[in-house]
Amino acid sequence: MSTWRNNGGWNKSHGTVETTPRIDSFEAASAEQVFFAKCDGKMVAVDCDHYTKFEPTPGTQREFVEMWSGQWSQTVELSRKVNGFGSSQAFFLCPACGARVRYLYFTGAIFLCRKCARLNYRGQQETKSDCMYYYDKGMALVEKHLDTWPELRPDGFSFCAWIPERPRYMHQTTYERYLRRFAKYRDQHQKRQIKDMLKIKL
Repeated sequence: MSTWRNNGGWNKSHGTVETTPRIDSFEAASAEQVFFAKCDGKMVAVDCDHYTKFEPTPGTQREFVEMWSGQWSQTVELSRKVNGFGSSQAFFLCPACGARVRYLYFTGAIFLCRKCARLNYRGQQETKSDCMYYYDKGMALVEKHLDTWPELRPDGFSFCAWIPERPRYMHQTTYERYLRRFAKYRDQHQKRQIKDMLKIKL
């Protein structure tokens, strides 16, 4: 398991979610044969198969997805939650603690939830003295709530004018709430960038 390293911060004995392979229950639930695991912006194909079984009574249905890649394989359970759009969204049940989560992270043997995999967010291992601190915070918010895999990831300069798009399933008021949070990180990053540029001696 890789560990993020930089100046400052705390609790670096843990890995980070940004550098650990993860799978998304939203992707896995809708995939018929293949979905993708993500690691540090890269995606790796994972073969899958779905099946249901009834227990402890015929009226209780449980849904599972079987995953494999090469010699590795694992089966995880899905739990569906009704949303406000007349459909449902699937979440993984962590094999260790049973928590309902969207993401599971690869520990080197199996996929577990963030807490069971003992992972931190990169922001927990950074300090505000890092030049890209607010950029990382803003992108983490976008990837968690708005756009999991942005096709065009902005750099430190274009980030200052970038506005993430609203997901098609998200209500406008919810989108605006996340956008206001994102704008605070973007503005702080821009201020920090200007401050650092003024320090450059010509």
